[in-house]
Amino acid sequence: MKVFDETKRALIGLSLGHFTLDLYAAILTPLFPLITLKLNINLALIGTIIAFCHLVSSMMQPVFGFFADKMRHRFFMVWGLILSSVFIPLTLRSQNVLIFTLFLMLGMVGNALFHPQVSALVRDFNKKNPDLSRAMGVFLGLGTIGYAIGPYISTYIVENFGEKNFIYIGIIGLLTCIFIYFFVPKMKNREKINNANFLFIIKEILKNKTCVFLTFIAVVKSAVSVSFGTYIPFLLQKQGYSLSQIGLIVTLFFVSGGLATIFSSKIEKRLTANGVIVLSFVSIAPLTALFLLTFRYFKYFSILLFILTGFFILLSVGVILVQAQKQMPEYTGVISGVMQGFSWGIGALFLSPLGFVGQYFGVDKILILMAVFAFFVGLYTLKNKCLED
Repeated sequence: MKVFDETKRALIGLSLGHFTLDLYAAILTPLFPLITLKLNINLALIGTIIAFCHLVSSMMQPVFGFFADKMRHRFFMVWGLILSSVFIPLTLRSQNVLIFTLFLMLGMVGNALFHPQVSALVRDFNKKNPDLSRAMGVFLGLGTIGYAIGPYISTYIVENFGEKNFIYIGIIGLLTCIFIYFFVPKMKNREKINNANFLFIIKEILKNKTCVFLTFIAVVKSAVSVSFGTYIPFLLQKQGYSLSQIGLIVTLFFVSGGLATIFSSKIEKRLTANGVIVLSFVSIAPLTALFLLTFRYFKYFSILLFILTGFFILLSVGVILVQAQKQMPEYTGVISGVMQGFSWGIGALFLSPLGFVGQYFGVDKILILMAVFAFFVGLYTLKNKCLED
C-alpha cells in the first residue's frame, strides 16, 4: 500500500526542494557586512553587485519557465538545486570582487532554473485539487521558512567553525537533490505541451490587465522584502548586535513571512485576494514606524515589531502567484517565472539606489522609503479594487 499518493509525494518533494534552495538564497544575507570588509568594498558597491546578480538571474526565470513548460522531465529542478548548493557556499572563499560576483551569479542561476519549473509542477500535480491556494501556500511558505533559516545557519557555522568550513553547507542541497529526484513523481502524464513561442506568450501576458497588475504588485512586494532583508543587518550591526543575533533576527523575520504564506489561503477566504494584498501592503508602514521609534530604547519590543512586519510583507506572496496562474493556466512556467523571478529581479534593482541612500542618509531611511511606497500601493489597490474575486 502506498503511504502517499502522487499528489502528496509531489507536494512534499517539491516543497522540500524549495525549502533547501531558498535556504541557499538567503545564507549570505547576514554575512554581507563581513564580505564587505573582507573584499574592502563599500555598502553601495555590495548593493550594486547583489542587485546585478538578482537582475540577471531573475530575467532568466521567464525564459527557463518557457522551456520548462515544454519538458516532460525535471532537468531544471535537479540542476538548479545542484548549482545553488555548490556555488553559493563557495562565495565566502572569494579573494576578490570578480570571483565573488561569478560565484554569486552561478548560484543564483541555479535559483532561476529551479523556481519556474517547480512552481508549475505544484499546479500540475494539484490541478484537480479544489484548494490549490492551500497547496501553493505550503510550497511557498516552506520556501520562505528555508530562506529564513539560512541566515541563522550561516552565522552559526561562521562563528563556531570558521569561514573555511562554510563550504560544507553545500552537502545539504546535494543530499536533498538525490532524495527529490527519486521521490517526486516523474512527469510522464503531463498534459499536452503548448507550442506557442516565447514572444507570443509575453504578449498574451501583457494584454491581460490583471496579470500586469499582479506583476506590479509582485515587484513592489519583492522590492520591500529584499531591501528589508538585505539592509537590516547593517542597522542592527550599528546598534551593537552580534553576528549570531543578527542572523536569528533575520531568520525570525522570514519565518514569520513563511507562516503568513502558509496561512494566507485562510485569510483570503475571509478578505478576498484583493483584501489580502491591501492588508499586506498597508500594514508595513505603521509597523516600520513603530520599529524605528522604539529600537533604540525598547529592543525586545522593537524586534517583535520587525518580525511581525515580515508576516505582512510576505502575506500576499501565495495569493499573487495563484491568481496569476489562474489567469494563464496554459503558460504556468512562464507566468511563475514572471511572478517569482522577473518581479524579484526588478525589485532587487532598488538595492543599488537604496544602497546610496543608506550610505549617505542612514539605513533607517531605506526602511522608511520602502514602507511608504508599499503603503501608497496598498491604498491604490483598495481604492481601485484592482483584483476582482
